[in-house]
Amino acid sequence: MNKPKATNIETLRGIAILLVVIGHVIGSTPAGGMKIDYPSFWRYLYIWIDYIQMPLFTGIAGWVYALKPATNSGFKTFAYKKAIRLLIPMAAVGTLYYIIQYFIPGTNMKGNLADIWRIYIFPYTIYWYLPSLFLIFMSMYIIDKYKLCQSAKAWLFLFAATWGISLIIKTVPSDIPNLFSYKGALGQLPYFIIGVGIQRFSGQLYKKKAICTYMVLTCIGLALLQYKWYYTLNIGEDIPFWYKALLPLWVASTLMLLLHINRSCQLFTWLGGFAYTIYLFHGFGTSGGRIIATKIGISSSLFIFMIATAIALFLPILVEKVVDKWQPARILFLGKK
Repeated sequence: MNKPKATNIETLRGIAILLVVIGHVIGSTPAGGMKIDYPSFWRYLYIWIDYIQMPLFTGIAGWVYALKPATNSGFKTFAYKKAIRLLIPMAAVGTLYYIIQYFIPGTNMKGNLADIWRIYIFPYTIYWYLPSLFLIFMSMYIIDKYKLCQSAKAWLFLFAATWGISLIIKTVPSDIPNLFSYKGALGQLPYFIIGVGIQRFSGQLYKKKAICTYMVLTCIGLALLQYKWYYTLNIGEDIPFWYKALLPLWVASTLMLLLHINRSCQLFTWLGGFAYTIYLFHGFGTSGGRIIATKIGISSSLFIFMIATAIALFLPILVEKVVDKWQPARILFLGKK
């Protein structure tokens, strides 16, 4: 029998997917989403969301992985299951999204149909995360196969090593192809390692002094968000390397606190149960909600935000309810057998 899911982790998963949706509605840059330029409350809100949204998702994935390590099954079986879960929906839903974006007026970042093959090899909009996560899982299989994360000390060394690698990857020239979103995988791997460690070594990682250290580092990171906002407004968006270099430390400390909170919220726990489907399909809702709001004459940023967010959250849930009834579609669009 499957163990019941930890409601505190499912609550965090629900919060994480809400942040992802809100971030996509706003847009990662003034050219995307609601197309809101600096300075604006929405752009300030996005800086806070971007700080934690994907690391939280990845940390949760690491925590859940540690419940049932990959080495319990063979590599082929593990890779096959993850390919079904991550890569098939990436290709199927990504293709659908690309085609709809191409034909529907009012969507952002249209591509050329002749270039659709690129979405299966290179990062494509929100779907960059799926091949990255696949590579992270494969990396973790190797780490566990060779028993490189069997103690808190080994885990700490592993985090430091992956942190260092995530910095090195930032220096790779942009003209080197980001095949299968490997840069995203290396950037997110430290947070996956954090999630694994919290599950495996919580007894050693949550002494009183350690918790105080996490709190101090978290506060420093949040304070430096104000620096990032000031820098972006007054100097430019190319934030200094020292900020990027230290960012994983502040974020990791935040994850250490969040994933240790033993609180749950029924609404977010429920939402967390649909998190993967929402991630796959929320792009249709964010674009559609924005277009619908504009077509009916709504110009208020707040109302556009509310409409797009609501559609982006609940349309995917409806999709899952329908698609889940037919096995071929369930595999293709949800990655579920």
